[in-house]
Amino acid sequence: MINLSYKFDQNSSSLELEGMPDVSNGDSEDTIGIVSSWKLKIIGSPLLEGEKDHLDNLMQVILQYSRSYISGIRKTFISSKKIVTIAPFGQNHKLLLNSTREGVNALEIIIDDSELSDLTRCLDLLRFDSRFNIKWSINFEKPFTKRHILGNLNKSNMNFNLLYAFIIFVISSSLLLLIPIGNKYEFNETNKNNSSFEDKIK
Repeated sequence: MINLSYKFDQNSSSLELEGMPDVSNGDSEDTIGIVSSWKLKIIGSPLLEGEKDHLDNLMQVILQYSRSYISGIRKTFISSKKIVTIAPFGQNHKLLLNSTREGVNALEIIIDDSELSDLTRCLDLLRFDSRFNIKWSINFEKPFTKRHILGNLNKSNMNFNLLYAFIIFVISSSLLLLIPIGNKYEFNETNKNNSSFEDKIK
């Protein structure tokens, strides 16, 4: 029995898959058609491993989240079987992994932008690799419309923009009030001179 192993490395992430050809599907001897196991190592985080179903769920949320994040949309994504969840966490991203085994607590992993990029790159390399003849459970990607992007932008960011605009308006108005106006003094002097002239005439 042929046992194959392929690895995808990026700066902070390393994804390794083991499997074998699916003879019934006509796979060549260097093609993985059946995934027996996989391992994912993210620097500073515990080693992740599981079956194809777990990897499917991970790919679903990471690819969707990264695609939305690039478009300026920060929202939570949950896999179809609720095994994997990824959500914004301040300036970082929180990955929540639920075990399918009873009695095992969920695992939380915090990753930054560069780690998210490396992880996304590993998964992209995997799904487009010709050495794998596997149908992944990933939704067909369609370009985001402008309406979709605007409708899903983080409302808190929009509120902050309004707040900043209001603060700038208040500061600008205050500065204008502090600017000295000399016309009033000159006007009073003119009125005083006019009154003296009128007195002389009388």
